[in-house]
Amino acid sequence: MDDIKILREYVRKSLKETKKTQKKDFFKQKIEEYRLRKTIRKLIREAEDIVTHESTGINVLADLLETIVPILKSFYKKLGTDVQQRKSFRAHIIKSVQNLLSPISVMFKAGGTVGNPVTAQSKPTVTVAEPQQELAEQDEETVEGPEADPAFIPLKADKKEQEAAAEPKETKPEDAFVEIEGEDETGRNIALQSFKRVEKQIREAYSILANQEDRDLFYKFLITNLKLYFDKFEDELQSTVPEPTTPEYEQEKQNKEASLNTGSEAVPETGTGTPEEIAEPQPEETPA
Repeated sequence: MDDIKILREYVRKSLKETKKTQKKDFFKQKIEEYRLRKTIRKLIREAEDIVTHESTGINVLADLLETIVPILKSFYKKLGTDVQQRKSFRAHIIKSVQNLLSPISVMFKAGGTVGNPVTAQSKPTVTVAEPQQELAEQDEETVEGPEADPAFIPLKADKKEQEAAAEPKETKPEDAFVEIEGEDETGRNIALQSFKRVEKQIREAYSILANQEDRDLFYKFLITNLKLYFDKFEDELQSTVPEPTTPEYEQEKQNKEASLNTGSEAVPETGTGTPEEIAEPQPEETPA
């Protein structure tokens, strides 16, 4: 009998622990399912928030603005001394962007290659010749001077200089940056620093567009959005915003001020004496 009781107690405890473990696993599974559903809903909302335009040029421009607008904003808001600095910054950025994209547009219309748009013109055309043709060309070439001697050993420095001269020069942001005469120099300097940060992104975004309509829309709305964002930055810098008013409010305010001015009367002069004598009325004297 004791063995049966012990066995029953063991089975009872085992079932209890099993149920407890199953309950924990059930809740754990539900929590994981809830987190998974939450993640999926978040991804769906993010996908719905992505608005695509029917124009590829506008879609590329939207991605570009996400990158360059925060950079331009940080530099623009540094110019707090004078509004002329910010006007100079704005003018230099817009003019330099126009100067940057104009050669690329001309190259597209001319059927040029757009890899690095500015350096594409300077890259020489490389043609692969047959080995026999190369040997024939080498035989025809005549080298004069000390270099013609078979014993002449060229220096490594000379080779590096020749290779450097043959390689196309890289384009720098300063090449596309336009200095406008008469504008504030501080604004110009800050504009140059910010243009160095955004020039590559703008050039690469514009260069991937091969369709003329996409390029036109990209260019047009890039300049327009730059101007609109500069207006927005300027509004954010204004610390005091004038309170809206109405003609009725202004008229009522004037009437109130006029009534206060006319309602004030002169205070009559009081006699001299102690405060008690002034406060208490004096009895009238009877005639003699």
